[in-house]
Amino acid sequence: MLRTTGSMSRAALCGMAVLTGAAACAPRDAGFGSVQVLARQRAGLDPEWRELSGDDTVDQSAAELLAQPVGPDEAVDIALLKNADLQARFEDLGIARAQLVDASLPPNVELAGDIASFADDRRSDFGVTAMTDLSRLLFLHLRRAAASAGLEAARIETGGAVLDFAYMVRNAFYDYQAADQSFELDRTVLEAAAASWDAAQRLYDAGNITALELAHERAFYEEARSDAALAEAALLGRREELNAWMGLSGTDTNWELASRLGEPQPEEEIPGVEALEARAIGDSLDLLGLEYRYTAAARRANLARAEGLLPSLRAGARVGREEDVRQIGPVVSLELPLFSQGQGRVEEARAEMRQLEQRYGARAVRIRAAVRAARNDLVVAVRRVGHYRDVLLPLREQIIDETQRQYNAMQAGVFELLLARREQVRTAQEYVAALRTYWQARSRLDRILAGRLVPAPDAADMPEWGYLERED
Repeated sequence: MLRTTGSMSRAALCGMAVLTGAAACAPRDAGFGSVQVLARQRAGLDPEWRELSGDDTVDQSAAELLAQPVGPDEAVDIALLKNADLQARFEDLGIARAQLVDASLPPNVELAGDIASFADDRRSDFGVTAMTDLSRLLFLHLRRAAASAGLEAARIETGGAVLDFAYMVRNAFYDYQAADQSFELDRTVLEAAAASWDAAQRLYDAGNITALELAHERAFYEEARSDAALAEAALLGRREELNAWMGLSGTDTNWELASRLGEPQPEEEIPGVEALEARAIGDSLDLLGLEYRYTAAARRANLARAEGLLPSLRAGARVGREEDVRQIGPVVSLELPLFSQGQGRVEEARAEMRQLEQRYGARAVRIRAAVRAARNDLVVAVRRVGHYRDVLLPLREQIIDETQRQYNAMQAGVFELLLARREQVRTAQEYVAALRTYWQARSRLDRILAGRLVPAPDAADMPEWGYLERED
């Protein structure tokens, strides 16, 4: 009963819009509330549009998040509030709403006047004609229906853009976390190398080690310095990329990192392929957006067909005076559709409908393939992390312990010990890289399940965000 009453009220508002020129049948927020609901239900996101919320409210929310250590969820929340590119993308809703408002307005009234003066008897005849386009008024509901479908499509596509954006911010954050942990490893190695080099120098001065062993220690120390410098540069670069995604500058960039890369979920908790495919197809925003675009094209075809078959009718009234006699009467203008009957617009809309049908089928195939590939990547990433954690890292630790014992017993030289340490650090860094790969694979699968294909198949579908979209 409530839904019916709401529909009737909305219809009444639209009817008033036809008569008064108001935009009552266009949502005031351009459908952004629906975008918020969609983003919250599918990915737990809470985007804000500055145009609606106000700069002060948005900035205060971002400041509260930045005052605490930032994790991946907080980074996404900050980016949703601060990134200007995303805010610009929200204006697509404003454009679609403006088109709906324009399509909902009745045609304007045209006024025309004429005056005829006669010098001999000093009298003037005049007339005023008021006319409006009845054909446009007649097809107003069809034009409004097509624009309404366009607004719905823009709403779905904007929601998808929010999901895309959140995915890329998460990837940037995982890259920064991995760079931070890698730099931490290099810094630890540098500290150990500096201490070892200092001890080796004292041993050499006491005549307990050879010049060759001292040179090996110094070479290890200098290489550790170089590796730490490169790791620090990479870390700073990743942080600035993340700052760009989050829309931060000035003192806002002085935020603290909250956490390290976490451990992966167990492999047995990953759903099967069939369940993932069904969910991805059922919740696909890509497919839903194509459906709305198809509906809009079909309504434009109906409008073009109707306007082409029926004549363009303009009617109004004329008020005037001729030979001192006042005149008033109707005026009608009729355009006969002898040649142009909207054939081009009808064929264009039909071709667009056929194009959208083919894209729908192709998109469904790509979604299924993307789900399978993403799940395979996730399973491989889980196994790879487990192999490093349970096999390779303990082996490297064992090698270090055994080499240290042999070195203490003077059965191994400093070169063997340095090599064992270097291999241990390399394995630890590969483990960090494996963790990053896992979290990015999981994010990619989550993005598909939330309704977005990765990557978008058409260049036109890709947002103009270029800070990070790359493959390492």
